[in-house]
Amino acid sequence: MTLALAVENDELVVEVPEHPSVRLPLAGASRASRLLIFGYPGRGRTRYGLAVLDESGLVMLEAPGSRSRKAVEAFAAGNGLEFEFRAFDTPQQARVALARRSPRWRAVTWRRAPAPLPRLRVPGARSLRPPLGSPKVWWREQLLYVLMWAVLGYGVIFVALVFLNLTDTRADVTRGMGPLAVAALVLAGLTVVGAVVVIGVGRRRSRDRTAQGRVLRRGGQPHCRLVVVHGRLLLETARRTRELDASELLLYSAESGVTGLLVGGGLFHLPGRWNAGDVERFAVGNGLEFQARSLTQEEYLDLTAGAKDAVP
Repeated sequence: MTLALAVENDELVVEVPEHPSVRLPLAGASRASRLLIFGYPGRGRTRYGLAVLDESGLVMLEAPGSRSRKAVEAFAAGNGLEFEFRAFDTPQQARVALARRSPRWRAVTWRRAPAPLPRLRVPGARSLRPPLGSPKVWWREQLLYVLMWAVLGYGVIFVALVFLNLTDTRADVTRGMGPLAVAALVLAGLTVVGAVVVIGVGRRRSRDRTAQGRVLRRGGQPHCRLVVVHGRLLLETARRTRELDASELLLYSAESGVTGLLVGGGLFHLPGRWNAGDVERFAVGNGLEFQARSLTQEEYLDLTAGAKDAVP
């Protein structure tokens, strides 16, 4: 991804197409002091990125993508910034390092521009594996989920074909439109309307699950949430869903103003804004231990560095 760095009025200006520019201070507390080019093993190839760190080594922002090491190093040297190249052994190590946010961390999405329309997605958490107690219920859920999308796809395709046929001035639209064809068209229309209603009801139920302590969402970007399905604690992100073997939640706020959640005593670090009431309600409702702590800067650095994995 194309990225431009510049220095203006004691500020580091980072510009990316289709995103507003980010201005980071080069003086004062929590100032930008280092440019980091990092790499970690991905699927079939090594993935690279660029991060801006403050004087404590915390991440102010991160941009995935490979860039010229010589060009970045020359820019850092010409503007009084440190330069570092770091190769992580695993993706988990990279995520842990990138999740250690600076107080001036900026929530910027570098991967792609926001979609003009919301993504159509049937809400609701689905566990990846059948539970030990009631596998029949799990398989029934998977079957209903697949059938819902199959029926919705059938309805959309059928209505689209009929619409194209009706708008074709060269076609005889009355041919083949017997009672069965009319009934099929009505059924397809009802299918689409019903699927939309089901999705709307599902989204409202998803909001109710948050109020009832069955779903816990992180505020801001990138999206991340915790859910409990059939007694299993799941962590859902935009890319994947994974199961966590954890029994405690630690909600922290560092003296620098950084907040976040540690799951399972450091098993997973989830930085960002978490509503304290929602976290406590989620923990109590699902039999998890809950603790809220205020951390010093040193405690914050130690706890976040010792995490096993993270969602930056």
